Order: sequence, then C-alpha cells, then structure tokens
Amino acid sequence: MLKKIAIGLIIVLVLALNALRFWKLDTIPNGYHVDEVGSAVTVQCFTEKGCDAELEPFPLFAFMEYGQDKPPTYVYPGILWGKVFGTTVPSLRGYSVFGLLIGILGLFFLAKQMFGKAFAVAVVLAATCSPWAWVVTRVALESYFAPVFAIWGLYFLWRSSVWWDWALAGFLFACAMYTYPPARLQIPLMMATLVFYEWGRRSLRWSSILSLATVFVLSLLPAINYMRGTLSRRFSEISILNHDYLHSLGCTGTPWDMIIIFVHNYGLHLSPKFLFLTGDPSYVHSTGHLGLFSWLDIGALVILMVFVFLAIQRRSWVNNPVVKNRRWLLFLAANFFIGIIPSALTSQELPHALRICGSWPFMMLFTGFMWFSAAECLTLFWPALALAGILSGSVLAYQYFVIYPQESKGMFDYWVKDTAERLQTPEDWQKFMLLFHRRNYHIRYFMVHRLGLTCKQANDIWWQLHDDLAKRGQF
Repeated sequence: MLKKIAIGLIIVLVLALNALRFWKLDTIPNGYHVDEVGSAVTVQCFTEKGCDAELEPFPLFAFMEYGQDKPPTYVYPGILWGKVFGTTVPSLRGYSVFGLLIGILGLFFLAKQMFGKAFAVAVVLAATCSPWAWVVTRVALESYFAPVFAIWGLYFLWRSSVWWDWALAGFLFACAMYTYPPARLQIPLMMATLVFYEWGRRSLRWSSILSLATVFVLSLLPAINYMRGTLSRRFSEISILNHDYLHSLGCTGTPWDMIIIFVHNYGLHLSPKFLFLTGDPSYVHSTGHLGLFSWLDIGALVILMVFVFLAIQRRSWVNNPVVKNRRWLLFLAANFFIGIIPSALTSQELPHALRICGSWPFMMLFTGFMWFSAAECLTLFWPALALAGILSGSVLAYQYFVIYPQESKGMFDYWVKDTAERLQTPEDWQKFMLLFHRRNYHIRYFMVHRLGLTCKQANDIWWQLHDDLAKRGQF
C-alpha cells in the first residue's frame, strides 16, 4: 500500500511539473536569444516556401550565418509544428519542450522493458526533476532532439532481436548524429559499448546486426559532404586544435599539449561546482543556482556508495543490485563519461552543459535504477523517493520561475524585443532597423510577426539595408 501511494504521488508530480514546462514560454526567458530567432526565421521560411533563411529550396541542412546550420531532423518536423502552432519564438520553445517530453516518454518505455513499470516511474521522475534539461529545453534550440533520438533508438534495439527493430534503431542513431554535432562522436562510441553490453547477454541474429549497420550507414551518406565541409569548419573554430586558441595558451599543439588540454577541459565537467552547485555559467543553459544534478541524482550517488560498501562488507549477498547488475551499471557509466568527450575537445564556454546533453539519458537511467533498487530492498524508499521528487521539483520551479527571469534577461536580448513591441510608425521601424542593423534574424523575425511580411519580403528588405549601409561604409 505504501508503495502504491508513493507511486501515485510521483505520477501526479510528474504530470504537474511537465505541464508546467509550457507555462510562460512567452515571457520566461525574457526576450529572445539570437539562436532562437535564427530558429524561428528558418522555420518561418520552411513553413512558407520550403526554403531556409537564405531562400535555398529544401536544403538538407538550413544555412545559418553563424554557429551550426539547422539540421533536417529539426526543421522538417518543425514545418508541421509551425503550421499548427505558428512560428513565433514562444511556439518553438513549446516545440523544444514537446521534443523533450517525447524523450521522457521514450525513457519510460525503455526503462519499463528493462526492469518493469516501477523502475520506469523512478526514471521518469528523475528526468522530470532534472535541472540539466529543464532550462535549455525551454529555449528554441534543437540540441536535445539528439538524445531523444538516441533514447528511442535504444528502445527499439532492446525491444527485440528482429531485424526491423534494429533497422529502426540504426535510423534513429543516424538521426541523432544529424541533429547535434557532439552526437557525431558520441553515438559511434555508444554503439561500440553496446557491443560489449550485448555480448553474451542474449541471442542475436546476424540479420538484425546487418540491418542496423546498413540502415545506419545509408542514412548518413547524404550528409557526408556536409559533415566534411560545414561541420569541420565550425569545429575548427571552437576545437582545442585551433591555432589561435593554442597560441593563447602558449602551446604548440604537440600530442602532450593536446592530452593536457583535453584532460583539463574534461575535468571542468566533473567539478563539484558544475555538477552540484551552480551548473553551466551560461543562463541559456542553467539557472545559475542549481547544479546539473538534482537532489534525486545526488541521492542516487549516495545509494550507490552504500551498495558498494555493502558489497565489500557482505560478499555473500548475491542479490546486491550493484553486483547483480554490474554490466548494466558499467554500460550507463561508460556512456555518461563518453558524452563528455565532445565538449572536452572544444575550447569555448566550458564547462558546457548543452554539449554534454548526450550524457543526460544515461544519468537519468542511473538515478532511477538506484532509487528503484533501494526501494525494492526497503519499501520506505518509495515515499522517500516521492518526497525527494517533490522537494527537487519545488526548488527547481521556484528558482526558474521566480529568480531566473530577472537574472537571465541580459542573455536573451530583451531590449530588442521590448523595442520592437513599441514600434508604431514607419519612421519607428526605420530607426529600429538602423539601430539593430547587424541583427539580421531579429529584424527579419519582427518584420514577419509584427508587420505581417513574408519570409522573402523581410529578407529582401534586410539585404537592401545591408547593401545601402555597406556602400556608406557603415556595415
């Protein structure tokens, strides 16, 4: 009875917190980050004309004038979302939230088939209360779509050994690699760990393995040239191999230099401050008051240490969850640490919570598993889990909806949005465009949503302004 009551409370909490993700998307965060208006203008153009922001029809990747181009796994489903819910930044923030909820649903089904419904409930609670995913998935970005694809890929891989499930898993793993550059290193490494995890665990069919490999490779072929070109160009700007970056450190780029830099960068992502106290230094990714790990995650680490201690002290306890499921735990740990590697190879804004989002699903599975294991040994852990979830969720909601809005304003160009919403006359618009003439996507976004212009009209006006100012030497 105690277990049923606790699980009932957890389900209510999960539903309430996930519904809360959609609250105040128009005002929290306050303003629109440049990456968000870039997403919005891109989806606007695809929705209207089937082209990217530069009016290129149906490209594989939508060109962006800065940062990483928008992937097909984001913009093409975004067309349907835009037609139904609109292409405003708040709407696309809802699109990001919806994507995460699809991932949490995937975690439920994945966990359920591994250890049952009770385990799945614990995993979903951990994912719902995670500060790591909360802030950035209320921003109109595509990054978290990558772990969502990976989650569902693992679900189909573990659902059965039939070839069509494995073929679908291969396709979804490829989609993850399309979606976010760090996944292009993480997913192949994760697939390598799957070989060790599956070896001898269950009987596999060569037809299934072949179907996964074939679909995976064929799905990536259209993007090979892109990944060699745009991807390598972007990575060269932010990687630890960048000559300017090495020069700033007084390094020459020897193998030893690379090892030292990589180890240092990797260690930043494991610092107590980053994991337990303040999280990512960027308000786009974090509230600045909570680490990546929730109290549930921290509790799971404590439970792990207790089980390890008991394994040493009571070697005769053959049902110790850590000993009995060591292969599963090693798989989760390996992929948590693998997810940090891509970020450690970069040089900007470290430690970076978003670039290691590939580690997030494995941490949620670990947290859920440790609480589930403890609760199976002692029923009182079920109400303890519910209480920890209520406290974690309440603190996260308070920090995000009360403190975060004011502290994060400067990261989201709120002054541009406030200025645009006060514009009344053509003269006001001329002054606005001159004042913010370097903000291509901001200007075009507001011309579409405030003046009712089409994607092409807004693009033509901005380029005319650009050319006029360039002739005067003002651009």
